Formats: sequence, C-alpha cells, structure tokens
Amino acid sequence: MDERAVSRTSRRFWSLGADVLDLGGATAVRSPAAPGHPLGTFLCEVRTAEPAGALVEFARRTRTPCPRVLVDPDTPPAAEAHLALHGWRLDVVLQLVLPAGTAVGAPAGPVRPVTDDAGWAHVQRLFRIDHLEEDTRLDRPARSAEDTAAAVALRRRLGVAYLLAERSGEVAGCIASWPGDEGVGMIEDVFVHPDHRRLGVATDLLRHAVGHARAHGAGPVLIGAEVDDTPKHLYARFGFRPATVARSYEAPPA
Repeated sequence: MDERAVSRTSRRFWSLGADVLDLGGATAVRSPAAPGHPLGTFLCEVRTAEPAGALVEFARRTRTPCPRVLVDPDTPPAAEAHLALHGWRLDVVLQLVLPAGTAVGAPAGPVRPVTDDAGWAHVQRLFRIDHLEEDTRLDRPARSAEDTAAAVALRRRLGVAYLLAERSGEVAGCIASWPGDEGVGMIEDVFVHPDHRRLGVATDLLRHAVGHARAHGAGPVLIGAEVDDTPKHLYARFGFRPATVARSYEAPPA
C-alpha cells in the first residue's frame, strides 16, 4: 500500500459529512458540525507552490480561518516551506497498515454500536478523559468541555461506526471503524477508560473494528498513532505495519 493511498484514505475519512470545495490548486474541507476544528476543517490537495492565495480563498469561501493544512506526496515542497517560514507548526502522525490477509483472532468480549444520544454521551465522557490526559502529557493548558463536545460532534457527523466495549456493566472503551470507499478501511479513536486498562480491552476493540471493516468490504486497514505516544507499539504487536509518516501544519496563534 503506497503513500498516496494512505494519504487519500485518511483525507477521505476526515472529509466525511463535510463541505468540500475546489479552490483551484487546493481543496477546502469544512465540517458544519464543528467549524474550525482542525480535524474537520482543513486545506488539502495543495498543488500550488505558494499557498497564501489558497488560504485567503479558504477563509472567504468557508467563512472560517484555515486551522490546518495537510501535506501529501503531491504537495510542492515549496508550499510546505512557505508554511514553515510563516510560523505554521508541523505535526506528524505515524500511519500503520494491517495487511488484508493478517489474522487478528476472535474478540473475547462484547461491543455495542453507538446509535443514540445515550451512546454518544458515553463517547463524550471517554473523550473528555482522553483530552485531559493528553493535555497533561504534553504539558499544555487543558482543553475546555466545549472543545471536547465539538470533537464528538465532528465524529457524529462522519457517519462511521463507533463501538463501545462494556466490562462488568461499565463502558470500558470506544473505537471507530470505517470500511472505506476504495477497499481500504480505517480505524480511529481507540480509547480505554483508565479503570479497564491492561486487561485486553484495546486489543478486543481492535479485533471488533477490523472485523467490522472487513465485513463491509475493506481489505487492508489503516490506523494512525502519535509518534511520541505508546499505542503505536500495541498496533505493531497486533499486526499493523508502519507505512508512512503523515505531515500537516497547524496555523500559528492569531
């Protein structure tokens, strides 16, 4: 699976449920559920060496300042250099791929799909813990509850399958599974509640998510991991193989 296929799959996932606009030389993506959220509102498919014009057009067409620019294998190196020059912050994510023929084993515990407001409330509680843990780990100010609500609203708009693991009558974790639209699936938002860690819940969630994606037409399955966090090792043990490092740039502070 080449770098272009990986980049395209991730871009398509985060564009689900969003408004997608051709700017001529770049593409604007903006989620109505969470305008301004960098995962759902971004500039991509940049094909011009000077991105300033596309950024101005992005703000004009979406009525939202561009918070993030995705870099792909066909982005001119000069465009990336311009972003770096003007204070945009580089973010990198390790992308791993589970080959189509890799066996993952049968899940040991149950999951249930998120289908209603009560299910999404459980997702939001898990996301809140995740956000606070991540902000503490990175030594940055804690995101607000409103930021967490926006992140969940964005996921709800995607329309992909979210699954909840339950253990001893409690919600133990969540995961997202998408079979893709070109035969390449994607898994996102793997999170286990602190009270249920190191008990195999994350591995079980991965088995369910891979099974869901494959049952709906996926061959290989993509997953992303922060380069400085430990889940990448879990994914590698599970069978995911490193494919590429995806780069994006976050807008400088206003």
